[in-house]
Amino acid sequence: MADDNNLYFIPLLSRALESDDPPRAMEDAFRKIRLLGEQPDYEEGFRQFVEFIKAALKPSGEDSKERIQRVRDAVYRLIYSLATNTFKGDEKQKDALIKALISTPGWNSEYERIKEEAQDFLAPEIPIKFEVLRGDRFIGSAPVSPVPASISPVPPGSYTIRFSNGRVLWEGDFTKEDVIWAFAYPGKELPMAAETEAIQREPTRSISLLKGELIIHIFAGLETGELRIVHGKTL
Repeated sequence: MADDNNLYFIPLLSRALESDDPPRAMEDAFRKIRLLGEQPDYEEGFRQFVEFIKAALKPSGEDSKERIQRVRDAVYRLIYSLATNTFKGDEKQKDALIKALISTPGWNSEYERIKEEAQDFLAPEIPIKFEVLRGDRFIGSAPVSPVPASISPVPPGSYTIRFSNGRVLWEGDFTKEDVIWAFAYPGKELPMAAETEAIQREPTRSISLLKGELIIHIFAGLETGELRIVHGKTL
């Protein structure tokens, strides 16, 4: 059965609430909803309508204006939950409800207004980065990305590698043998910069993090080294 049929009562209620004479329009809407609910294709939709009304209205002697206000409030709560992404239901239900609600211009405007206002209160998600510290001094950062990222200069010292949310991934020392060419490769000439980029350099040290999901490679330089963060075990 089509989702439009399951939620056929939403646009009927919305139009009634936005009319010039809500009490009369609501009576007409209820009558149409009941008549359609007698058809096989709308049986599930009518059941959902009954559940919606039970949740919206109290079993009391309220007059028509109070009942209409309760229906209005219930629809508004539904719009609010959809606009602020707090609706408790699956994506299929959510999409069908939004489609049903925005079919009426008045409620579509309300949905868009609440959605726009909610953006001011919903802080954007800050992407997590890698951060490298030498002692207490911040050395550099790099985005968490499948693309390898390099951080330099890296002189000898005690280091911390962590996520920007504070989670520490590794702590330890990088020695002269790790980061300075003359100590890493005694007697071997340091290639020129262009040559260094052209050849596939071997790291002086590799550190596996998060069960091998990340690899930290250390490369030696003339006076300081370079730290490269890669995914997996490829340079």
